[in-house]
Amino acid sequence: MTSATTGAILRAETLAADPAAAAHAGAKAANLARLQAAGYRVPPFAVLGTDTCARLLAPSADAIAGLLAELDPDDPAALRSVSSRIRALVEGCPLPGDIAAELDTVVAELAAGPAAAGEVRFAVRSSVRGEDSATDSFAGQLDTVLNVGAADLPAAIGTVLASAWSERTLFYRARRGLDNAPVACAVVVQVLLDSAVSGVVFSCNPRSGDPSEAVVAAALGLGEGVVAGTVDCDTYFVDRGTGAITSRVVADKRSRVAPAPHGAGTTVEELADPLTAAALSDTEIQELAEVAGALADRFGAPQDVEFAYTPDGRLHLLQARPVTATGARETVFDNVNVAESYPGLSSPLTFSVLRTAYERVFRTCHRDFGATARIVERNAADLYPYLVGTARGRIYYNISNWYRLFLEIPGMEFAIEGWEAALNIENRYQRPPAPARGIARLRAIALRLRVFAIILLGWLRLPRRLRAFFTALAAATTDLERRLDEDRPERDRDAHALLAWTERFFDELVPAYSVQIFNDFLAQQMFHVVGLQLRRAGLAEEAALTLRNELFCGEDGVDSVDPVRSALALAARVRADSALRALFDGPSTAQQVWASLSEDRFATFRAACLRHIAEFGDRTVDELKLETDPLGEHPERLVPMLRNYLRGGQNADDMIARERAIRRAAERTATELFAGEGVRRWVFRLALRLAREHVKQRENMRLGRSRAFGLLKRVFREYGRRLHADGLVGDPRDVFWLTYEEIAALTRGTAVDTDITRTVALRKADYDRWQAQRLPSRIVTTGIAASGISDPALEQPGPDAAEGARVLHGIGCAPGRVEAPALVLDTPDPDVAIDGQILVAATTDPGWVFLMVAAGGLVSERGSLLSHTAIIGRELGIPTVVGVPGVTRLIGNGDVLVLDGRAGTVTLGQERRP
Repeated sequence: MTSATTGAILRAETLAADPAAAAHAGAKAANLARLQAAGYRVPPFAVLGTDTCARLLAPSADAIAGLLAELDPDDPAALRSVSSRIRALVEGCPLPGDIAAELDTVVAELAAGPAAAGEVRFAVRSSVRGEDSATDSFAGQLDTVLNVGAADLPAAIGTVLASAWSERTLFYRARRGLDNAPVACAVVVQVLLDSAVSGVVFSCNPRSGDPSEAVVAAALGLGEGVVAGTVDCDTYFVDRGTGAITSRVVADKRSRVAPAPHGAGTTVEELADPLTAAALSDTEIQELAEVAGALADRFGAPQDVEFAYTPDGRLHLLQARPVTATGARETVFDNVNVAESYPGLSSPLTFSVLRTAYERVFRTCHRDFGATARIVERNAADLYPYLVGTARGRIYYNISNWYRLFLEIPGMEFAIEGWEAALNIENRYQRPPAPARGIARLRAIALRLRVFAIILLGWLRLPRRLRAFFTALAAATTDLERRLDEDRPERDRDAHALLAWTERFFDELVPAYSVQIFNDFLAQQMFHVVGLQLRRAGLAEEAALTLRNELFCGEDGVDSVDPVRSALALAARVRADSALRALFDGPSTAQQVWASLSEDRFATFRAACLRHIAEFGDRTVDELKLETDPLGEHPERLVPMLRNYLRGGQNADDMIARERAIRRAAERTATELFAGEGVRRWVFRLALRLAREHVKQRENMRLGRSRAFGLLKRVFREYGRRLHADGLVGDPRDVFWLTYEEIAALTRGTAVDTDITRTVALRKADYDRWQAQRLPSRIVTTGIAASGISDPALEQPGPDAAEGARVLHGIGCAPGRVEAPALVLDTPDPDVAIDGQILVAATTDPGWVFLMVAAGGLVSERGSLLSHTAIIGRELGIPTVVGVPGVTRLIGNGDVLVLDGRAGTVTLGQERRP
């Protein structure tokens, strides 16, 4: 190294030899120096020390201190404002001349090193005192700038320094009890490797804290893909004692993170040929586990080590730090499937009612699946009440507790795989190997036989229980009609009577709905078995999925389709009547058209509309949200629906005929596939018949659920009117801002806060702020869940792996190919004009069926092969693809798409139309 230095920039060998110098380099740089001194291969680097960085920040120090002194870390708007102003101050400071000159010298030294080849690019990272301690990891809080050219290093250094006051970092420090004193930040400038494979290795299991198990996560290209979660990763588990690889999850790797071709930063490259093999060899996996273990022993704590393998197969260590929060209780929230029924934000009343309903239903259905009274009692307090959670107004499944539902019943773990596949849930459960011999094996067989016997008995009782639910629903409907009759005594519908009716609803009707969970389970398992049989008959996985989808087309008796057929019948009557057609084709608004239907000449048609509303008025967009009005309260919304059908010329008979043709062709293929396979053909046909029946009943029960929630809507609207009449709220609809538990407490005198107006105002303000935020579909928290949910970093989605891609991949659910412009709907609008466009949505609920009929196709970010969207798409013959990550961000209104519902692809044809 040259001796022409001023000491402003610290070299790696200086840090290793001089502890005093290392103290000015920050934790990350000091750790890199320790790794290099220990003989590990580390990419060449140098450090702008904390004193140097303090000098760079000095011109703006007073202004930063003033901004921080007035900061309220619990106010997201204040966090954003202060962070933005500090960033502008820091990035506007140029490098002093002597530091800039020494940086040029260091760059020349690093570029001449043995790791350099061709044009050298750099990674610029923060290195903060205390950054990577075992209790306070700043991992992900401070910015890293990758793929930086030598000329752009001063700007990248400013960006990294400014990130010490980013919104998420300010919030993190406040939450961890760290004050806003000036951050002792250094900046590492390191040669960027051309990584073939990179990732992270933990010397202990980071979830359980088990020191005997190392965990490796690896992906193609730069390590950013693993850390940010933007590409598919392999995961390997290694027994540190024996070196044996005990488990591995190998992903289909369709992309890699690579340096951006122009300028700083990275890009996600789609691979022409996806890699299905493991990214790492067994030797490399074991090498990583051994290195991580050795570092843990050397440094006296479990280690989190970032690594990279270059194309020549050589291992480089990029970072090492103590593993944080090992063994902390982890809770996984995921909106898979539940977002279909509760998209976007849901009111506090809706969430609280749903939480109570899930608690009652699953307490009952756990007994149905063989849970003993002791198991039910053991889980009454901390399992059944917490199957759903809420994050900033959005409803999530507590997936951690759903796994517990299975695992609490001995012998039931076999069903997890089918459940995960049906709901398109990321696999998190690794079934332990079955005992090979002895008493343990006999016990496992006995438990499995017990579960099968219980399921068989439940299956035999299923038709009677389904009828019992609909009988109970009819009785509850009749009782509520009687109670709300204005001729009844006032006490029959006062607040106490309404609350008592609701409690009976939860005690009697809701537990009866548990039959749906049992039916769902059978549908998921039989659907999974059909797919397995097709693959075992010789079909590739994608071909088996496609054939299975087609076998479920054209099913008769699906009640969920009846509302659409009824609406299409109304549209046919309009088509056949010139006066009605003129009214609907004219310029009148929906309200004006509905008012005109009161004329005597339209009496017959209006009566038909009212019958449709009476029968299917609970089937609306967002129908399970109590705050969503049923169609009966806004009958004019039927008008734009019928106008869409008139424009598109949809015909129920044509749809049914097309779906039945697809089904017959699929059945012929399946017959040929199992020709000469007597027993296997019989098993397949039985599984298919059962799967079809249970999938059909699943949809029928969903329509029953919509009607049950329609009863609750009437009750709580009446309760809102009571609150308003008593002067407790300014608007009857303010009832939706309260929880069910708060309503009960207000009614019976146990409320600790009776200022409803204040509560409502605060919650409305929160929801207004949350509406603009975008949360991930999966949230993983440790410790107290609210701490993770309130982290503002949740609002900032990382780089999307599909950004810039022209072909997006999802799950093909309903066959068909269509090319049409996109209509992106963040929230469903019953008044939107639809005429053959491809609907693009984050998620859909059963009420979208009326929009789907007039569309050319449907693409959704969420969903599975058994979601309502998939089933109705198959029934109506509408090409449908679900599970396309980030599609609402990647596609704009008017973009021309080619949607292939069989292949599960969405191809962007040309840019959006003006």
